[in-house]
Amino acid sequence: MPQNQIETVHVIFKTHLDVGFTDYAHRVMQTYFDQFIPAALRLTQQLRERGGPERFRWTTGSWLIYEYLEQASAEQRHAMETAIEQGDIIWHGLPFTTHTELMDESLFRFGLSLSQALDTRYGKQTIAAKMTDVPGHTRAMLPSLTEAGIQFLHFGVNEASTVPDVPPVFVWKDNATSSSVMVMYHGNYGDVTTVPDLSDAAAIILTNDNHGPPPMEAVLETFATLRERFPGAQVIASTMDTFATKLASVRDTLPVITAEIGDTWIHGVGADPTKIRQYRELSRLRRAWLNSGQTTAEDPHLHAFSRRLLLVPEHTWGMDEKTWLADAKHYGRDAFDSQRTTPEFQRFEESWAEQRRYIDEAVAELRGTDLEGQAQARLTAVQPEKPDFSLYEPIESTDIPFETRHFRFRLDVSGAFVELTERASGKNWANESHTLGLLHYELFSASDYARFWQQYIRNKDQETVRSWAKEDYTKPGLPVEEHRSWQPVMQQIWEQKSEASDRYLLALRLPDVTQQYGGPARIYMEYTFPVDDTRVDIALTWLEKPANRLAEAFWLSFAPLVDAPQNWQLQKIGQLVSPLDVVNRGARTLHAIDQYAIYQGDDGSLQINTLDAPLVAPGQPSLLDFHNEQPDMSDGVHFNLYNNTWGTNFPMWFEDDALFRFSLRFGSTG
Repeated sequence: MPQNQIETVHVIFKTHLDVGFTDYAHRVMQTYFDQFIPAALRLTQQLRERGGPERFRWTTGSWLIYEYLEQASAEQRHAMETAIEQGDIIWHGLPFTTHTELMDESLFRFGLSLSQALDTRYGKQTIAAKMTDVPGHTRAMLPSLTEAGIQFLHFGVNEASTVPDVPPVFVWKDNATSSSVMVMYHGNYGDVTTVPDLSDAAAIILTNDNHGPPPMEAVLETFATLRERFPGAQVIASTMDTFATKLASVRDTLPVITAEIGDTWIHGVGADPTKIRQYRELSRLRRAWLNSGQTTAEDPHLHAFSRRLLLVPEHTWGMDEKTWLADAKHYGRDAFDSQRTTPEFQRFEESWAEQRRYIDEAVAELRGTDLEGQAQARLTAVQPEKPDFSLYEPIESTDIPFETRHFRFRLDVSGAFVELTERASGKNWANESHTLGLLHYELFSASDYARFWQQYIRNKDQETVRSWAKEDYTKPGLPVEEHRSWQPVMQQIWEQKSEASDRYLLALRLPDVTQQYGGPARIYMEYTFPVDDTRVDIALTWLEKPANRLAEAFWLSFAPLVDAPQNWQLQKIGQLVSPLDVVNRGARTLHAIDQYAIYQGDDGSLQINTLDAPLVAPGQPSLLDFHNEQPDMSDGVHFNLYNNTWGTNFPMWFEDDALFRFSLRFGSTG
């Protein structure tokens, strides 16, 4: 609608919360509790006492308000509750910005429940939510949002990142469930938006990362600027909920998007396999507790546990590299090793360790209950260990086909399946061109980053963006000139046969050159064939991996022989999403899944369950290549086990022993 026809401008003030980035996470939260929230409360009161039409109403994610009230003194709680009653402090429907598809459905719904709990406590009805910074999220969250009463969602994208090719305002719909929300997309944290046929405009005004509320002068200037821009309009301090009710009046006129958008930052969560393995194990256990009735969502111990666990998918994973490390020289192993013990490197590394402690802190919230012991036992059970070779018998020849009760199989020199035939039906799922379980390791070059910079970064001609984005999205000074890739060679194979299963243990070795970088000294792959199921369980363990600051990645690939590769689907937050149904400029090359990727066709079905590695690239392994093409699914799916390609605040080296478990479930039509 033309600006001179706008009758009301809804001014929505917000601060972007990073739980970390600008400092250690615990210091950031203490700054909010001790400085930013009291400052916001003072500002609301000062403007009320000033007596003009300008007001300050502060919107935050629900987690921040919930946690503040949990730790507040009686005096602080009274001040906060007064501001809530007056409508000056507002929470939106989500806890904070997350890498959403890193969550299972149960934990995502728990995040929504924090807003619902505050609504119940204070007599509010929250119908709007916001994500800031992260460029996109998964369509799979729409059923949970709709069930929680969320009608409007705002996305405000980091100024350097590619914005998905969607309208500025639209209805996002999941056809499978008929769930939908109204969405507003901005190419920055917030902006001013008008909508055709609507006399209300939204002005979403944010201060920067962990900057707290604006000064009074900035609030007054915002009102003055908007009055000048929209002459004759009433400019009011408002909420996303209020604007959402206005937008709903033209909902039927908005364009409808039904495709996946996805998260083009999701590769960052591959930087800490230990944290992710433990997080996913506890998430499954939490889900089992609730499903079995062993506990309830209202149990205070589980509630506190869940609030800590929720911090793992929060989008901040450490300190800002360009601020707290700012080193573009010490990449190579010798140079890196010489600097790693310096205070600067140690301080930076501690910020990732702090984030890992969310796991221990979550378990600690269960203290005094039976659940604590179960959680500790599960974490102990998933610790990587060297195999006990005394349990196996060595096999002299690997050239002959192996047979189990349900399968006949052959392995190539890398240890991957080049034949996997279901004996009952005769269906073969693998050959030399379509292997299953292929491990490979790659090292990235400066040219890879140059390509990614050109493909993905917006506003690169603006110095105000380029000055920080170059350090956030690339690795300045990276001394690698050529992209390199290696596959392992099988050194030895052992077998163990029992009434329950046939097990085959493989010792794999990467070329010696890789240990100059981040190649593990020992790699073991175990294939387990249960007697009672047409299933193959896979456990990949690596030991003695050196820390490596050079950009690297490990993949485990599955490229089965299938008739209809376009039928692959990925399970996210309880919903199935096709990797071929992703919007232009969305996350077409990498996804995070909750439980499995599945192929279903007339020739049979294959479900690949992944317990520890959520990242999956459809069609081909793909990092640092934002080519924006739909994947060719004839080459299957590729699980990223680890990568440190993104800087910013993600861990940039990893030296733990690691364990990655998969389960291949087959169903033939023969």
